[in-house]
Amino acid sequence: MEKNTKKILIGLIIVLVVYFGYELYLKYTVEESGYYDFENGIIQERVNGDVKVIEEKSLGLKMEVPSDWEYQAGYGYATIKDPTVNVDSFLRDFRDWTEGCSIGMSVERDENINDISTFDEEVKRIEEIKNEAEKYCHYDVCETFKKGENTSLREIFTLEDKELQINFQELNITILDKSNRRIYRINSFLSTQVPECEEDLNNFINSLEFK
Repeated sequence: MEKNTKKILIGLIIVLVVYFGYELYLKYTVEESGYYDFENGIIQERVNGDVKVIEEKSLGLKMEVPSDWEYQAGYGYATIKDPTVNVDSFLRDFRDWTEGCSIGMSVERDENINDISTFDEEVKRIEEIKNEAEKYCHYDVCETFKKGENTSLREIFTLEDKELQINFQELNITILDKSNRRIYRINSFLSTQVPECEEDLNNFINSLEFK
């Protein structure tokens, strides 16, 4: 076998080993962290007028977004977004963000770490914030709300550009599914330059159903 051919084969083997090793690492990280891997989920989508209904069969989860939004999954995380989003990073490029909305979601299973339930600890954390927000809230705003029978939490980080008169918010929302002992974490962004995103986010949260 010629030298060049050997080098090419060795290089190809190295690339394959690194690639599959990285894939296994990601899979291990997702599984060990207790987060559900949306990338390996069973997803069904159907359009009903202006609404797209997305069902994650493995979780028994149903959610609704505008009909033209796109669903993506990777690294244990699901992202549903408007394809017209005109920036790569909402936080970095918030001044340039003028079109399109996005919602991200992860699901954390109950884990027992040193005889402590991660789900029970999250219930405790939300209850502490509800009772003493000034002491336990690490965002600009922390507010609890009801989702079904469960107390849920909305944490808000706010940026204000007075020169451009832009108000920008990052929202982290925690919804507890007590029947399945799962923690749903939702991440989204709002801006006075894209006011429709608030309604889209509220509709998404209201549409969530767990079985």
